[in-house]
Amino acid sequence: MVNSSDLLAKLYNAFKPFEPLPAGDPKYVDCQDVRKDADIEQELGNRMRLADTNTCQLYSGHRGAGKSTELLRLKKYGSPRLVIIN
Repeated sequence: MVNSSDLLAKLYNAFKPFEPLPAGDPKYVDCQDVRKDADIEQELGNRMRLADTNTCQLYSGHRGAGKSTELLRLKKYGSPRLVIIN
């Protein structure tokens, strides 16, 4: 019989909760409809890509909400001069 705390630890660690998903990962789930926020590629990506000068954008959210994963998606979408600091 499996100890419930051992099972919980195995499940928790199987998902690697502290590693963001790379852009294009098939495990990515688009939660835009539920979160009611704009698509990061359209919202921030266009602001940075189309700007004549450097811009500074703040992207924030609760811990574990997927900020790093979204920033990796933005980096793939962005221009060569795009720099993301986590």
